[in-house]
Amino acid sequence: METGNRQQISLALMKYKTIEGAVHFPALFEIKTEDRLPCLYLKNPVRIAAIVTAGLTLAMEAMNLARPMNAKQIVNLADVILESSGEDNLSLEDLMLFLQGLIRGEYGRMYESMDIPKFMQMFEIYREKRFQALQALRDEQRKQFDALPLYPRLPNLRTIIKGE
Repeated sequence: METGNRQQISLALMKYKTIEGAVHFPALFEIKTEDRLPCLYLKNPVRIAAIVTAGLTLAMEAMNLARPMNAKQIVNLADVILESSGEDNLSLEDLMLFLQGLIRGEYGRMYESMDIPKFMQMFEIYREKRFQALQALRDEQRKQFDALPLYPRLPNLRTIIKGE
């Protein structure tokens, strides 16, 4: 990401996609908390802000907009993203997958311009899909847990001691 090599970024993100190219949210949910944006940003805010800014810049360069975001807007957008990343514990991979989808037009077509509110509105679509996937995963886990056989109740320790 730091080098700006789009091919390396795509290869790194492959493990978070299905064969069809859709985001595979369960794989994203396995990323450890300490490897997610809120923790990374606390550890090294300058480096993480630079990485997010670089990713945003690459994405803006890839879109054919009449009025793209300028460098100051991109820096401000990076700040907004990092400040809000703790709301749903986003990973850098989440952001990069969203940016790939944005470039491909998955969140609506853009012909004229991009600004922070427009970007965040589209990012909210991704975040909502992510939330729905998390809810579905938790529901499935709950169903699997509920389907486990109930074990017989273990005898009370006092009962064993008294010999009853």
